[in-house]
Amino acid sequence: MTDTTKKIAGVRFRENWKVYDFDATDVEIALGDNVIVDSERGPGFAHVVRIRRSEGTGAAEPPAAPAAAPEIPEGIEIDIDEAEGKGIPDEQSKGRGPKIIRKILRKATDEDITKEEKNREREAEAYSMAQDMITERELPMKLIRVEYSFDASRVTFFFFSETRIDFRELVKDLAYKLKSRIEMRQIGVRDVARMIGGFGPCGRELCCSSFLKNFEPVSIRMAKKQEMVLNPAKISGVCGRLLCCLSYEYAMYDEIKKDVADLRDAAVKEKKDEERRIAEERQEAEERRLADDRKRQEERKQQQEQRREKPKEAGYKGGDRSEKRKDTPQEKRVQTQAEQPRERQQQPRQEKQQQEKSQQEGEKAGKKKRRRFWRKKKKQGQGENKPQGPDGAGE
Repeated sequence: MTDTTKKIAGVRFRENWKVYDFDATDVEIALGDNVIVDSERGPGFAHVVRIRRSEGTGAAEPPAAPAAAPEIPEGIEIDIDEAEGKGIPDEQSKGRGPKIIRKILRKATDEDITKEEKNREREAEAYSMAQDMITERELPMKLIRVEYSFDASRVTFFFFSETRIDFRELVKDLAYKLKSRIEMRQIGVRDVARMIGGFGPCGRELCCSSFLKNFEPVSIRMAKKQEMVLNPAKISGVCGRLLCCLSYEYAMYDEIKKDVADLRDAAVKEKKDEERRIAEERQEAEERRLADDRKRQEERKQQQEQRREKPKEAGYKGGDRSEKRKDTPQEKRVQTQAEQPRERQQQPRQEKQQQEKSQQEGEKAGKKKRRRFWRKKKKQGQGENKPQGPDGAGE
């Protein structure tokens, strides 16, 4: 029985690039090794970051896809932000044929590593050359990165621009000077931030340039769900688009909001039931009060009717003859007692008048007495002041 287990190695072509799977069954490799892989654009230099094994079916391998419409692997292709309408989607995103896992050719030798380092130096030279040409032609584009293929047969220029650009003359000049096939790739602002790198508002290195390999769709609804301040300066990254980290905790906030919504609905329902119960109790109390009031009014009416009927019954018993009867001593006493308050009311007035009259008489008598006193005093003073003769007698 043949062993159908396959060894799949995850490799990365550049730092912070996406990880792609290659078949490493026939090659002895380990984590961290540099390898040469068979990509759609020829041999490629990559770095092993993971190794896993997959179980086969035990049958013969199915034939490869037709050569007419091959699957373009994601090996050296950079993920373009398709949502911005400026990327070039790969063949797999278009759904052309099944996915093909290409093979790792061999481990990289010292010569391969030296060749890769030389390609990096060429990239720097090509970048400065292209930048001078763009400035000379005043093209509205920003050059981001230049990449050489492993065999130096293809040079890819990544640039950003908000409009469409006619760079045919630029490509001709670059091909003439670099003696290689030129490819111009227009990318979006998110890919620009990932290639250039930098630090976000949180103070850490950008997620897209450190560990994030795919751009997940981010919407303003995520910020609203997390109750963030909808200030563009607060929820936007250095690329000018919404922060990628808004999608990290969105699922948790969504679940919490659902639970809170259920609790809120339950609380609202309970409050409505309590208000309905209180309203019913108040209505019942009001009905009882009205019933008691009606009952009291009926009792009062009955008592009034009974009082009215009693004199009639007494008149029917005594007959229609009207008899004169004399006042009893008790009735006389009651009459005198009723007259006494009037007399009592008149007595204080008379006494008050007498007192006022006596006071006035007393005041008059006092005035007369004082006048007499002062007259007598005056007379005595005049007698003492008379002149005396030699014998001591007045003249």
